[in-house]
Amino acid sequence: MIRSPIRALYDALPDKRDRPALFDGDRVIRHGELVTQVEAAAADLIARGVTPGDRIGLCAANSADHVIAYLAILRTGAVWTPLNPRNGPRLNSLFQKRARLKLTLHDAASAEAMGETARPLELDDWRPAPVDPSTLPPISDDPDLAFALKFTGGSTGAPKGVLQSVRSGAAALRSLESFYDFGPDDVNLAVAPLTHGASHYILPVLAAGGAHVLLDRPEREAILGELKTRITTVFMPPTLIYLLMEEGRFGPGDFARLRHLTYSAAPMPPARIAEAIARFGPVLSTLYGQTEAPMTIASLSPAEMARPELRTSVGRLFPDTPVALLGADGEVRTAEAEGEILVHGDLAATVYLDDPAQTDAARHHGWLKTGDIGRLDADGYLYLLGRSKELIISGGYNIYPGEVEAALNAHPAVREACAFGVADDVWGERLEAVVALDDAAVAADALTAFVRETVGPVRTPKILHVVAALPRNPVGKVVRGEVKSLIYPAPQ
Repeated sequence: MIRSPIRALYDALPDKRDRPALFDGDRVIRHGELVTQVEAAAADLIARGVTPGDRIGLCAANSADHVIAYLAILRTGAVWTPLNPRNGPRLNSLFQKRARLKLTLHDAASAEAMGETARPLELDDWRPAPVDPSTLPPISDDPDLAFALKFTGGSTGAPKGVLQSVRSGAAALRSLESFYDFGPDDVNLAVAPLTHGASHYILPVLAAGGAHVLLDRPEREAILGELKTRITTVFMPPTLIYLLMEEGRFGPGDFARLRHLTYSAAPMPPARIAEAIARFGPVLSTLYGQTEAPMTIASLSPAEMARPELRTSVGRLFPDTPVALLGADGEVRTAEAEGEILVHGDLAATVYLDDPAQTDAARHHGWLKTGDIGRLDADGYLYLLGRSKELIISGGYNIYPGEVEAALNAHPAVREACAFGVADDVWGERLEAVVALDDAAVAADALTAFVRETVGPVRTPKILHVVAALPRNPVGKVVRGEVKSLIYPAPQ
């Protein structure tokens, strides 16, 4: 039976009532207090006219108030619509207009970044009075109700609005509980924005009686201080892990409680994985998902990450989420195949906002077409090769940028890489790549020779550009079009 994710807030409440749930600076909120505050906030939202199915925006930095507002939105049966302050006012204004929000909750610091808002409610002074829980409407477990409205990162074009169902949210929650096996002694560090993937950790940790430490900005000293003391799990993009490794000297012995340092949103080169394991210990793990099938398509545990041959994989498939590959011949295969990654089951129960045609186009006989090209090996490990829309055809050969980037990233001097195609009179498209290096003394010729030896001449860039760092969008992803524009600016 599908359970609404918000029910996790109440799981084993008598046993966890007096345990800490949220740490926000000097502010400590225990599980019982958290439930009281969430119910008060939900009642206040209902008094303001919020009804089940209404879309409610939330634009704020990480904080206890942010978590309470998020849970209150879910408790009312409304549709949580996260807005990242880092998007800036132009993009957030567009998202709010497309979402037709009933209300937008925000902190004072995000008042400008949230953009044009029809009906704002500031969180900083929002302290609704406690209510009788019996006055709240019952929680609905209807699996087909909308749970969240999220806008994609736009890494391959205009951002799309994705309506995630209760069925999808519950599937992600179940898979995270299984992967992490959270318990009452777990303390999760919420430093990545709660407007994105980090939000998925809120409920499974609370369900187990664990706690969250909330940081409103990614300050390296504060993060390392937390990791060295009470933190057991943390989720962050690779770029933040790289920044931490630049901060002074530390080793595995400094992180006595840490058991999962999980990265996602972008790949991590094998050399960087080895460095992270050497610095933090055997705690590195990864998750693969997308907005249309959130977080839990596949995962690689710390034990699996310790095996060097698996470090270019995104891991094994989650048991409750069927995955297949769509070959160029149109056949759907579920074992030892290569093609576009397809996802089925509860996790993929999502649709595009106000766009049934696009929703239908993203399906193949009921399977969600992820747009990612992958390879599934005989042992059930999934490897990403690139995006189907980013296919480069050069001299009649199909080249996926991910293959080229993986080869470049395998060189110890390469911090990160991005490959793309450029129109060419001879080749049709000319393969080029941009790299950021840890060792500036390594020549471009040496890198191209390394790639040629690794993946052959067809997948070797004709031109290699070296930059200090690759540009990223507000959620930390490298956007191929922006990297290409860095080298070949559009005519003014």
